[in-house]
Amino acid sequence: MTELSILIPVFNDQEVLPELIKRLIPVLESLTPQYEIIFVDDGSSDNSFDILKRYREKNSKIKILKLTENFGQSNAISAGLEKVTGEIVIIMDSDLQDRPEDIPKLLNALKDSNKQVAIARWETKKASLCKTISANIFFQISNYITKIHHPPHLGVFRAFYREVYDKHIKPFDYSGTTLSQFYKLNLDYTVVSLQRDKRFAGKSGYDLKKMVKLALDRILPNMKFVNQASKRKPYYKIEQFWG
Repeated sequence: MTELSILIPVFNDQEVLPELIKRLIPVLESLTPQYEIIFVDDGSSDNSFDILKRYREKNSKIKILKLTENFGQSNAISAGLEKVTGEIVIIMDSDLQDRPEDIPKLLNALKDSNKQVAIARWETKKASLCKTISANIFFQISNYITKIHHPPHLGVFRAFYREVYDKHIKPFDYSGTTLSQFYKLNLDYTVVSLQRDKRFAGKSGYDLKKMVKLALDRILPNMKFVNQASKRKPYYKIEQFWG
């Protein structure tokens, strides 16, 4: 039985993947021998996929889900969630802004709080002024005009019981992003204050166009006047899964 699944979307991360895996595996080995790491290659155009294949040859607990093209982080997460087998699931970014060494803090908070989800809240977030301002504007607009309400500075980095996803989110007719369902469905969660590091290497895959699209994908389907008929399911195509 798999106790812990780590789900990581990847897009053009060839420079960071070796360091991520180097830091991640010792943390997981210290927690349980029953773990899996599912990397979702979201249409990378660099050598990310080849690097992941080489690491999988050395460690069968590394699994790779390759999408046919770049569908965006939210859809990549949705695709990965279809493949996880662990009792507890961790979702994290690939760029080492989410620190592998903080995984035990999320797990302890999840278990000690008796909540369904534990979500990282960034006490310090090292980002550009432009990105910080745009994120704050997005948060204010989202909280005002949508049905989604949560404290500021919550990240992708989170731990939850897979049965929560299977019962409350998977059968739900998706609207907006997958992660927004955690808030929209009023799942009982606890917040863990963590420090967010700088991106380890490379450039963010989020240009202005993708940031705007992500904001619209989350906001528009969840606006207060939007009815059930407007909902849509996440869109992705899987090329292959090495499980």
